[in-house]
Amino acid sequence: MGNKILFVDDDPNIQKMVELFLRGEGFKITFAKNGRSALKSFERDTFDLVMTDIQMPEMDGLSLTREVRKTNTQIPIIVVSAFGQEKIAVENLPQNTTILNKPFERDILIETINSKIKF
Repeated sequence: MGNKILFVDDDPNIQKMVELFLRGEGFKITFAKNGRSALKSFERDTFDLVMTDIQMPEMDGLSLTREVRKTNTQIPIIVVSAFGQEKIAVENLPQNTTILNKPFERDILIETINSKIKF
């Protein structure tokens, strides 16, 4: 059974790209379009990793990471942003959170995920 990833992004094209990148790598992916729907998924299921965009409607990615950390301090979180690390207040990110800049390449995405998930 593959590792379960919750991927949160409001852009359906990014979701399709991630699905194409990760299909065949053995990951089970659940998609959510914003932080609120991600929290509902997080309540219903367990995940090995959360990936989230920063800017989304209803609840942004930083708010989502803080909410996730209230109930799970160990799950790795990858924050995906088109703004780059220099635009994100890195010191405000919860522990065990990594930033991945958009656009990202397939190999970098898989390498980042594999470095965070304990098999």
